[in-house]
Amino acid sequence: MPNNLLLHNAKLQIIGGKFKGLKLEMLDSPLTRPTKAILKESLFNTLQNDIIGSIFIEGFGGSGSIGIEALSRGAKKAIFVESNPQSLKILKSNLAKLTNIQAQTFLGDSFEILPNLFKQINSSCILYLDPPFVIRKNMQDIYQNCFNFVANLTNSHLFLVIFEHLSSYKMPQNLGNFCIIKQKKFGKSTLSYYTKEEMWQKK
Repeated sequence: MPNNLLLHNAKLQIIGGKFKGLKLEMLDSPLTRPTKAILKESLFNTLQNDIIGSIFIEGFGGSGSIGIEALSRGAKKAIFVESNPQSLKILKSNLAKLTNIQAQTFLGDSFEILPNLFKQINSSCILYLDPPFVIRKNMQDIYQNCFNFVANLTNSHLFLVIFEHLSSYKMPQNLGNFCIIKQKKFGKSTLSYYTKEEMWQKK
């Protein structure tokens, strides 16, 4: 891959756990945006011990920085789905920098690949969805497609769904059996957390 397709960003690095400080690469493209360090720190401060021993699924993999952060902080496995072949190549390059980890990568449409993946998962898992912003060209339906997908998920081992999304977008209170329990805004991006209603009612 030509070097001009890569953005070597000193700020794109693992910020906690056993791989802390590891620098990652990302595709230099208007379709790819790095997750802010402050957002990432807030995410994993919220997850804390929930991440340990869980399977972390990144539905729009990009550079893989969130899933790799999850591995660094104790996730037993990370699964990445990415539709862009160049982004996936960089994601795999980032994963190759790690040692003693379990990870799977898939090239293709998340809405086609993830349903089959969830049929095979039989242990505690977290789903992270950071789709392209809805204001981008040809992405007007991306959030609604994500909502429909989550609403139809029936895997009993999935206990948390997290969206990174445009802050100006009003997120639904319920998605099937999932309900929103927390939101945290970081400028143009917001994290919204959903869990199963019966799990939230037990707290």
